[in-house]
Amino acid sequence: MILFDKLKLICSLDVVQNISEQEFQTIVKDGCVTSYKYQQDQPFYLLIRKDFLHCECVIEFTGKILLDRYPELINLNNIRYCIEQINRLGICEIDTDRLLQTAIVAKCDITKDIPSTQIKDIISQTKQNLSNYDKWEVEKYPNGICIRNKVTTDRYKKRVCIYNKEKELTAQSNTTFLNAVKNPSTLLDYFKGKVRFELNIGTMVQVRRYLQITDNSLNKVLTSTANPILSILDEALKKDTNTKQHTIFKDYVYSLILADNNNDLAELEAKVRALSPKGTIIKRKMKPYRDYFNRQNATSAKIDIRNLVS
Repeated sequence: MILFDKLKLICSLDVVQNISEQEFQTIVKDGCVTSYKYQQDQPFYLLIRKDFLHCECVIEFTGKILLDRYPELINLNNIRYCIEQINRLGICEIDTDRLLQTAIVAKCDITKDIPSTQIKDIISQTKQNLSNYDKWEVEKYPNGICIRNKVTTDRYKKRVCIYNKEKELTAQSNTTFLNAVKNPSTLLDYFKGKVRFELNIGTMVQVRRYLQITDNSLNKVLTSTANPILSILDEALKKDTNTKQHTIFKDYVYSLILADNNNDLAELEAKVRALSPKGTIIKRKMKPYRDYFNRQNATSAKIDIRNLVS
């Protein structure tokens, strides 16, 4: 079963009724009300927008809406509870049955929390084993990293973040959330030693493509049996390859150069690109360093990243 940490739903206007005009922002254009908007960031993110111009209502929320049930994340079995949580706020009335039957998913974050104390090793191996450094890149993320493909068109963007969920949850930004749950210590105990893999899906086309479904209906999304995180990692990370053997002297030279770049292949490649003349085949120039790096790490226990999320 796929688990979600964020959903953006679109439904018809009449699904959301009796909004509190004191809580909602009224958007007026040319003397006419074009939309009502409610947004909160704590203790969980929630956005509700009744858009009269587009004749639709947008409801977007994160998994923290589950409060003490947050470890469950958003899924088929608790989606009704998520909507009931919104109704409990008293800011509007959502027809839960109609929403569940008719809503479509415009965006979502798919999540897997993996028990592991080897977050540093997971991050290191991910950074050093991109399948193609011209197509994929690594960016910093709080308590972790994100890998993403180098494209500009939204429907082709792919982004997976890998980070220490325990540290993220204990950050100051989550203080209000932890104060809102009944048993914060139990919640934190659950996430102790958890590494989160999170795939951001930003368009309706991507929702259908990555979840392997024919339409964006909420039911189809929640019952998908696909594993999109694994699919993206299969693209982003290289398969095991045979390494080329070098003489001891060459290995010594490689070790010195890598050490000068903090044993970080991505950092070394950036320096090689900066110092190489135009037209240099960087992949070929970097190959012996990658071979040496992989050979040096072959004797230590390797983490099968794909197996973690399969």
